[in-house]
Amino acid sequence: MNQEVNKKQRIRFFVMNVTAFAAIFLLLGFIILQLLQNLAYQQTDHSLEQMQKNTHLIEMEIARYEQNDPLLVQERTEDSEKFEHKDEMLPNRFNTQIILWSKDGKILNKEIIGGRLTQISQLSLDKSALSKIQTLNVDDTTTDTPLTFHSITFKNPTSGDEVAYIQVVANTNQISESMKTFKTILIACMVIFWLISIAISYYLSKKNMQPILSAWQRQQEFVENASHELRTPLTIIQNSLQRLFTKPDHTIMDESETIAQALNETRRLTSLTADLLTIARSDSNQLLIEATSFDPQAFIAQLAAPFQEIAELEEKHFTLENFAKEAVYADQKKIHQVLVILLDNALKYTQAGDEIILQSELSKDDWLIEVKNSGPSISDEHKQRIFERFYREDASRSKQTGGYGLGLTIAKQIVTQHHGKISVRDRLPRGVIFQVKLPRYPKVNDR
Repeated sequence: MNQEVNKKQRIRFFVMNVTAFAAIFLLLGFIILQLLQNLAYQQTDHSLEQMQKNTHLIEMEIARYEQNDPLLVQERTEDSEKFEHKDEMLPNRFNTQIILWSKDGKILNKEIIGGRLTQISQLSLDKSALSKIQTLNVDDTTTDTPLTFHSITFKNPTSGDEVAYIQVVANTNQISESMKTFKTILIACMVIFWLISIAISYYLSKKNMQPILSAWQRQQEFVENASHELRTPLTIIQNSLQRLFTKPDHTIMDESETIAQALNETRRLTSLTADLLTIARSDSNQLLIEATSFDPQAFIAQLAAPFQEIAELEEKHFTLENFAKEAVYADQKKIHQVLVILLDNALKYTQAGDEIILQSELSKDDWLIEVKNSGPSISDEHKQRIFERFYREDASRSKQTGGYGLGLTIAKQIVTQHHGKISVRDRLPRGVIFQVKLPRYPKVNDR
């Protein structure tokens, strides 16, 4: 992936992350403000609605106006019994004021209101929203400070023609100031955390690009290696065919060696393309596993027989330790392919007199298969990369044995498809052990 594409993709990830964080913070801030605003004024609005229902309180306010006595208090025990809570009958009046209106919109109880009249003198009678909570904003001429009120206006529920409408107003300046302070703090916090999210977005955009770059690099290496491996047998086949054209008088027997060489490379090419197809299907999740239940002891015995004969011909010691006697659940053909890869490698990388052991046993939940040999050991550095595509510990030796570095990659992919594990470790005092660990019973998604 070139630098320009990489940069554009990183910028795209960065913008997406910053935008996502900003949207989350804005949505969260909006929800918090709405909830707090509703809760902050909830108690005030509830008190106003209760005062509208409190006829005792209204009658007492009208009596104060009619008798011009601000200190008048009437006891109405029969009315107080109608209320479940006494605070509904006698609400907190510190920030609340009852205004009595005439039909023509004049304030009747100015003298009772007293000093508070200057604060509410700008109010006017609004008949368009009776019995509904309203928000009022007025200017205080004495302090040049705007005042905010929550108000409810309703018709006089008691008898009497002079007082037509009653308005209850509650000063909410303290709540408004608290809300302004909270908004300022909330906005400041949102800005600070959004700035932090920018740094996080930059880090995430860089982090998100790593698997893409890694996959791109692996794909590029795969194409390059596959092209290189395909070029060699194709070149040999081409050269062999060209040699035949230079000698048109020769018989097949005369050029049998050249023909055999071309056929051998054709077989290797067929094997390589089959391996590449297997890897491609695994990468695209098209490597199908057809798992069935079968007897592992008979399976291992049948599989090991030809390798025992080859080992005997090469003067190598082949030992079979076949202990698994209960049924297992796996794709028999795919596991056969895995073990052929491991046993074939064991034969290729051992010399006459070396030992090869194939061991099969069952644990509580797993089927354990080990291929051991007393051949050359594998360094720790190579152990970490031995299952990579086209990786060969000794390239020159692999060419002699006909390997392309794909066998162990395919084996690992098949084992992984079975939800198992394949690993390699040293065998003391000399040699290596490849272990395949497969679940004995099917996974839920295998059924």
